[in-house]
Amino acid sequence: MVAVRLPHQFQNILMAQTKLQEEKLLGEIRSWVTKIYSNADHLLRTEYWLFRLNPKVDLASRIAALTHDIERAFEDGRKPPSPEIKSARWDDPVYNKWHGERSADLTCQKLEGLKVRDRSILNKTKRLIRLHEFGGDSETDLVKDADSLSFLEINVPLFISRIPTTLTKEEAREKFDYMFGRITSAEAKNQANPLYRKALNKLNKL
Repeated sequence: MVAVRLPHQFQNILMAQTKLQEEKLLGEIRSWVTKIYSNADHLLRTEYWLFRLNPKVDLASRIAALTHDIERAFEDGRKPPSPEIKSARWDDPVYNKWHGERSADLTCQKLEGLKVRDRSILNKTKRLIRLHEFGGDSETDLVKDADSLSFLEINVPLFISRIPTTLTKEEAREKFDYMFGRITSAEAKNQANPLYRKALNKLNKL
């Protein structure tokens, strides 16, 4: 059977339609996280940094960036101890695995509710969210690096506000060190460096 090659102009039309559908879906995801999550700015800026690090990033990666922490919006069923509540290690692999899996499951439930049926998108989104705390390959490292950049840009005041009621100054410093230290790419490290230094300066003024 001979494959039929569409004329160039029809290929462009199909690509444009696909891009519009993707942007519509991303808009719905942004609206969802903004509505249900008090720290939605962190998720929105994670997508921003992801795109800035790689403008050719695909749909699944952008969805993962927008929803990687979404389980924190669902208090019922949250698993203690959480590093945000208790003095647990910020890099605790058991907690981070649970956090990633729960966020992935909730995201895929939402995508299925939005009539996303493409298994390749669902499976890749789930994998990226599950591994966003760990990385391990170029795609998961990209989400992890964007997460760290957004954290250093958005979440530093939140963590400083918890001193000394729920966090010590040393614990906050450990968190800032952890988020900066786990960045993989040289480009992301370069972008994060002034944000990290600013965070440390704020801590030192306390």
